[in-house]
Amino acid sequence: MSFSNWYTKYKKDSYKWRAKYFAPVLKLLTKLGCTANKVTVFRLIFVLPIAYCFYIEYLWAVLFFYLIFWLLDLVDGSLARYQQKEHDKGRFLDSVVDNFMYSFAIIGFIYLESAIVWLLAANILLELTAQILATIKKRRGQPSDWLISVTPDIPYFKSLAHAGLLLFVFGINILNPLFIFLNIWLSLTALYYFCKIRKQQ
Repeated sequence: MSFSNWYTKYKKDSYKWRAKYFAPVLKLLTKLGCTANKVTVFRLIFVLPIAYCFYIEYLWAVLFFYLIFWLLDLVDGSLARYQQKEHDKGRFLDSVVDNFMYSFAIIGFIYLESAIVWLLAANILLELTAQILATIKKRRGQPSDWLISVTPDIPYFKSLAHAGLLLFVFGINILNPLFIFLNIWLSLTALYYFCKIRKQQ
């Protein structure tokens, strides 16, 4: 089984257990009139405490608020499926908020000078570039109920980055070699999608 197929199966299984175990929360949010988009936008409020915690260099608090942010990321998609209101506008909004917070976290680690600055800054640009090119390649010509049909993310890059940042919080700093590896991988991925797009023209 290829990684892509494995990840697709993993996502489907993840949706099933979220629907099962989040059911009481999803029912409550629906009764309160909450929508997935409202939950997505609400997640931005965590920028403030995370920024302050980076400023005072209290990384355990950064981790605490960041985990809440990503827990709510699981909730908003589950809520959209529960309410049967999945649409491209919501996927786009979710992708923008996710990428904004990821970039914001990386900027926080730049502020802490936890790794070579240009490596972290380049990662933000390469991550966005790869995602934009992947969306163009995978969704070109696809019908959309909004301005664009979005491919939400390229998850494995962020997963590795998050793992490295988590280890840093626990006092293990492998950020420089990790981000060198990630940036090379992202560059090759972006080049791959760029070439695929050119072939389609």
